[in-house]
Amino acid sequence: MSGPPADEDDGIPIVYHPGTVFRSTQLEKPMFTRRTPKSSETAAAAIVDDIVAYALRAGDKLRSEAEMLAHYNVSRETLREALRLLEVQGLIQIRRGPGGGPVVEPINAAYLARTATLYFKLSGATYDELFDTWQILEPPLSARVARLPDRARKQEAFAPFLDYDPDRHGRDEVFEDLNNFHAVIAHLSGNRVLTLLTQAVTHIVTDHVLESIDPIAESAHMLHSHTAIAEAIIAGQPRKAASLMEDHIGTVVGSYRERWPELLKETIEWR
Repeated sequence: MSGPPADEDDGIPIVYHPGTVFRSTQLEKPMFTRRTPKSSETAAAAIVDDIVAYALRAGDKLRSEAEMLAHYNVSRETLREALRLLEVQGLIQIRRGPGGGPVVEPINAAYLARTATLYFKLSGATYDELFDTWQILEPPLSARVARLPDRARKQEAFAPFLDYDPDRHGRDEVFEDLNNFHAVIAHLSGNRVLTLLTQAVTHIVTDHVLESIDPIAESAHMLHSHTAIAEAIIAGQPRKAASLMEDHIGTVVGSYRERWPELLKETIEWR
């Protein structure tokens, strides 16, 4: 993290819709002025519609350039810009060379996180606010997963975390595995919006902030907390799961605030 601390009033003001125009006689009925999408955006949306309609999966190839030019009735320049838009969002990968072309990528919340950090940066949002959001999201999500009736599925999902030995893994692997615990909870929620939002927030927390914490040194506390949370979720104890998660995140956040209080006043970086 870098940059000057942000004051409370720093950043571009947040509005619900930047193009809102109100009639003087009907203030309660806002009229929205929407920007006309570019041809490349329309083409990108059509490609996404086809990915969904044809149930394409990660690794599946899209049509060839010639086929897409005819199918979407656009210019080569527009098509290539549309594909670049999707590639920047991590939705496709354009492979080079013979046999290459656009290929569907897995949905990765890290790209949603990157887009979110752009808006957070411009609004002047701080890492302290990010921590608040993390603390708000995770406990009720843990309770939601604890209420799920499929105990066997939960047992299988959390099995790798119940007997985890950090001595058998390197620093980076331990860091990734500790963070994956939260990703598993989000995935089990069964709500794709919650899954993506929570994973995006957790990604920003870990990638921007918690990376400065030594996972090996902190692993004993984290593994103990993760085990207790997992056991409460598997046992179907939503209140206990939420309380344990709240305590767990509170301890992590409290430790960071104690060590680096000034860093939490900084605005969230776009990355």
